Amino acid sequence: MLNAGKETSSPGTELSENQAKKEKERLIKELHLITEERNDLRDRLRFLTERSMKNRPHFRPNPYYEDLERMEEAVMSILHNLEMENTEIHENSHKLKKEITFSR
Repeated sequence: MLNAGKETSSPGTELSENQAKKEKERLIKELHLITEERNDLRDRLRFLTERSMKNRPHFRPNPYYEDLERMEEAVMSILHNLEMENTEIHENSHKLKKEITFSR
């Protein structure tokens, strides 16, 4: 009767603590997997909605963005023309150097 008021650690409480730790670890793993799945699904949804937005007839892109795209196309065309012209000039220069060397 003297020990009736005192609590002692019994094997039952240790077992429930171990079970609680295991359950906690299991729940943490499950939460981690669910979070990864949610993030993957969110990324897929974002990809699909962005792709479908461009294909919608009522979708109106930003006019400034369209202007920038046109400007980029023009600049890239000019750049390509300059590269081709540069290559041609380089080839002509190389031919002229050969002729100068041959005529000496």
